[in-house]
Amino acid sequence: MSGLNESVIIGAPAERVFAWVDDIDNLGGHMVDRASMPMMGCALSLTVVTLQRTGVGATYRYTGSVLGFSLDFSESVTTYVPGREKVWRTIGTPRLVIIDAYEMRVLVESLSAASSRLTIGIAYTLPRQWARRMAGRLLARPYARWCLRSMSRDASRAFHERRAA
Repeated sequence: MSGLNESVIIGAPAERVFAWVDDIDNLGGHMVDRASMPMMGCALSLTVVTLQRTGVGATYRYTGSVLGFSLDFSESVTTYVPGREKVWRTIGTPRLVIIDAYEMRVLVESLSAASSRLTIGIAYTLPRQWARRMAGRLLARPYARWCLRSMSRDASRAFHERRAA
């Protein structure tokens, strides 16, 4: 299993930062809201599968396609500490291209009354199928880094733009 982490200091209280990253619409925006080069010009559709949007058991499903490959994967929250930590992982048999199963984690630490450290991490496995595994060896790490940086940047911008407005 491979893994990466990305941390950023955000000028907002930890409770507000956690509330923002806890919302899957915010945190998944880099894959859903806009097409991008790492997504090969595609964007995915997100469905919240469970009645609850957050907390242990909350489940999300992404569908779409990239370069003609159908993507379909679900993830479920496995650890939830309100205001501080959320962990979720793929469930079932994810249909992805360059990675297989993964686990994501967000941790928000209060640094002061007005600032927080957001750490987002991913641990993932490569696909078993030979061609996808080779593609994963080349592309999974840069793609995972892009995801983490996109999420961190989106969170930073959300609070920077609120202060500037």
